[in-house]
Amino acid sequence: MLLWRANMKLSKKKIILGVVFLVLLWAGNIIYYEKHVLKEPLFINHYYNLKTGMNDFRLYYIQNINSQDRVISIVFPEIGQQFLNFSELDGNSDSNRRYYMLKTITVNLFNGGNEIPEEYKNKVITKAQICFSSGKKVNTDLGKIYLDNNEIEKIDLKQSSTSSSSDNTGSSTFIANKDINVTGINSKFQEELKDILQINIDGIPLSKMAFPIKLKAGTDLNLSYSFIFNKNDIRKNNAYFFTLDLLTEDFQGNKGTSSCFVNYCAQDPAEFDIDVIKNVRRDK
Repeated sequence: MLLWRANMKLSKKKIILGVVFLVLLWAGNIIYYEKHVLKEPLFINHYYNLKTGMNDFRLYYIQNINSQDRVISIVFPEIGQQFLNFSELDGNSDSNRRYYMLKTITVNLFNGGNEIPEEYKNKVITKAQICFSSGKKVNTDLGKIYLDNNEIEKIDLKQSSTSSSSDNTGSSTFIANKDINVTGINSKFQEELKDILQINIDGIPLSKMAFPIKLKAGTDLNLSYSFIFNKNDIRKNNAYFFTLDLLTEDFQGNKGTSSCFVNYCAQDPAEFDIDVIKNVRRDK
């Protein structure tokens, strides 16, 4: 009888301990879930320079992996209140497929026509008003997206090859059409890219190059680039698509520009620092 009572007390203790453990586990799961779940989609910052003839661009945002919500309309107040044509694709999930998905919106600037409307040209998009299928409406910052209206470039350097890689590197090779001087390199985002974009010309870092660079007709010039981020650099959470413009001048003083595209965007949500993006959005 005493042994039975002792066993009963021991069983009650085990049950109580088990219940306490389950409560703590349940509370821990809620806290863990609340820490990771997104209250609304997170749009990253985009630094784009869209040249004449480019009719679309991509916006990236991070969404909860199980969300069925989709974008149904998007408006850019800085170029008007009209809705633009777009398509949306589900992208990659984070490596362990637990929390997030990277989604892509491709925006068509032609908006049903054959060319970019005149009122869009030479504008800068920094914000968007987005409506989702759930009824949620999001006003978000986008970074800086330049819609250029450049005249046809006078090209003294003809691009003969170009390549880019998933390791944030790329290169372009040019051939001089005639005897010219390369007088410099220009981009829209020199300040934003400071210290993270490494540019080499014929294997020599740009910081060690002396301009002008004299090229004889038929001579090759190779421009290569790589993005190098420190561990805590928040700029690795951005998307980049822009041109590096090689400025040229022939021996009669005629100026020209030859461009190569630079692009970078992480493709795995695990590569983004979600907490940093949330804090940046909260501060704004």
